[in-house]
Amino acid sequence: MKNEIRLYGPIGGWGITAEEILDQIPEGAKEITVRIHSPGGSVGEGIAIYHALRDNAAKVTTIVDGYAASSASFVMLAGDERKVHRNSIVFVHNPWTTAEGNASELRKIADGLDVHAQAILDIYKTHTGMDEGELRDMMDETAFFRGVDAVENGFATGVIDDAEAEAQVAAMLKFESMAAQSKEIEGMSKQKTRKEIEQELESVQSDLGAEIEAKAGEIEALRAEHEEALKAKADEAEAIKAELDEVKGLVAGFEAKIAEVEAAHAELAEQHDTLKAEAEAQGAELAKAQAALKNPAVADAVLEDAQEAAKVQIDAAADDAELQAAQAAIENEPKDELEAYERMEAGAERIKFWNENKRKILALIEKRAEGEK
Repeated sequence: MKNEIRLYGPIGGWGITAEEILDQIPEGAKEITVRIHSPGGSVGEGIAIYHALRDNAAKVTTIVDGYAASSASFVMLAGDERKVHRNSIVFVHNPWTTAEGNASELRKIADGLDVHAQAILDIYKTHTGMDEGELRDMMDETAFFRGVDAVENGFATGVIDDAEAEAQVAAMLKFESMAAQSKEIEGMSKQKTRKEIEQELESVQSDLGAEIEAKAGEIEALRAEHEEALKAKADEAEAIKAELDEVKGLVAGFEAKIAEVEAAHAELAEQHDTLKAEAEAQGAELAKAQAALKNPAVADAVLEDAQEAAKVQIDAAADDAELQAAQAAIENEPKDELEAYERMEAGAERIKFWNENKRKILALIEKRAEGEK
C-alpha cells in the first residue's frame, strides 16, 4: 500500500507520538493507510494523532491489524475508511489513572477524568452514530469488540476477508506479546472508573475517620494518665502566684517606707533651712547691736534702760515678801531677758522675743561684757 504508516505500540510517553505520525506522511500525499496494533496509552497524545489525521487532506484508511485498545480505539476512528480483520479486537473504556492525595485533590482528579471521558465519548458518538447514553454505559462497563462486532457497533466500516492475514492477526492477539510491548496491557483489566475512584475515596475517608478516632482515644488516655500531674502543676503554679502576691505586698510596704523616709528627709531639710535663716538673722542683729554700742547716743540709751531696770529692782526689794518671791522666781526663772533669750529654742517665738526686748538684751550684753573685763 502507498504511504503506509504503522502505529504498532503504546501511544505517548515512551511510545508513538503525534509528531512521529506526521513525520511519516509524505507532503502532498493523496492517500494514507495507518495500520494499528496498540494497547493504547495517553489520552492527550491519542487525541492529537486523531486530529492530525482528520485534518490531513489525504484520504485516510485505518486498519486494525491486532488491537485498537483504549486510546487507539478513537485513533482508528480518524479513518475515512476503518477496516478490521475478523480476529481484530477493539477495546473501549473510561479513562483511568493512579493518584494519591487528600480528599480535595482526589475529587479534582476524578473531575478531570470526567472531562477526558466526555472528549472520548464525543469522538465515539461522531463516528459510530450510537446514542450517548448507550456509549456511556459501554465505557462504564468496558467493552471488547471482535471484527464483525466493531462493524455492527459503528467503530469499523468493513471487515477484511483474508485467511492468511487473519492467521497473522490471531497470532498478534496473544496477551503475552502485548505485555512485552507495553506494561499498560497488564493494567487493562484494572482500569478505574469514576465510581471506583469515589468508592476508594470513601474508603480513604473512612480509614482516616477511624484513624482520627483512634488518635483521639490515645490522646484521651494520655490526658487521663497525666491528669494528676497536671493538677499538681496547677497547684504549684497557684502557690507560686501566692508567693508573688506576697512579694508584691512587701515591695509595696518598702515603697511606702521609702516615701516616709523621703518625706522626713524633706522636712528635716526644711527645718535646717529655717534654723540657718534664723541664725543668720540673729548674727546680723548681733553685729548691728555691737556696732550700735560704739555710738555714745546709743550707749546713753542703753544706760538709761539699765538705770530704769535698777530702779525697778530697788523698788521691788522694799517688799521682803515680794523680794523672797522674786528671788524664788529668779532661781527658777531666767534672771533677765538675756538669759531668757538664751534659754529659748530657735524659732519664731525666739525671734518675736528678740524684737520685743532687744534694747534690754543689748544692754545686758554690754553689762556682761563690762563685767568680764
